[in-house]
Amino acid sequence: MSDLSEFWYTEYTMSKKYGYWHTEFELFGPLHWFWLIACVVFTVVISAWYRKASEKVRKRIRLSIAMFVLLFEISRIIMELITDQWHVSSLPIQLCSIGVFICTWHAIHPNKLAGNLLYALSMPGAALAMLSPSWTMLPLWNFNHLNSELGHIVLFSYPVMLIAGGFRPELKELPKVLAILATMCVAVTPINEIYNTNFFFLGDPYGNVITSFCTSIFGENLFVIGYAIMLAIVMAMLYAPFEILRRRASHK
Repeated sequence: MSDLSEFWYTEYTMSKKYGYWHTEFELFGPLHWFWLIACVVFTVVISAWYRKASEKVRKRIRLSIAMFVLLFEISRIIMELITDQWHVSSLPIQLCSIGVFICTWHAIHPNKLAGNLLYALSMPGAALAMLSPSWTMLPLWNFNHLNSELGHIVLFSYPVMLIAGGFRPELKELPKVLAILATMCVAVTPINEIYNTNFFFLGDPYGNVITSFCTSIFGENLFVIGYAIMLAIVMAMLYAPFEILRRRASHK
């Protein structure tokens, strides 16, 4: 491991070498702003292209983007295995990693459930990750830094692109989305407890900005209650505009 270039270091390896609080770039510093702006620009460009494209071209765009982000996820796992850096926390069962497979599913077989999962879970999850990245200990010239930034940009832009192309999230799909989310949360809980991981940010009350805020109000043992309240607020903000427009259209 000592001979391994830091280009291949993971967050786990970097924190072991330099300490948990080591950072290579600051939140809302120049590099962070560069990626946030890049996300906005890419989202606008791909959405505008998708909106004007024919259905044949749209299918190619969806598949290209899905294969792109799937390649990122697979290459990350292969890299960690080859460099002997694989850790239980590397399992592709974090919300955004699961979003990669949902994105691929939708690209191959467009359907309402997948579209709503991407809109309700992957898009806000990717936005939160971009706004408060967990890879601040990784420099720009690092495989996982580039992988994480580009992958989250794609996960955020894909559902926005679908909406630009006419997809409309439906409130009636939300119970299915929440049921799937609850199932995934239950599934990762024993893994978090056994291996001290933080999948779905349920293992560490200070795992990100949102859970830290919830912990400050509800305490370390009940921060999940605040997490659920925040989730309800986000869901309401995401679905209310489309539901209002749908009801107005039905009354015309």
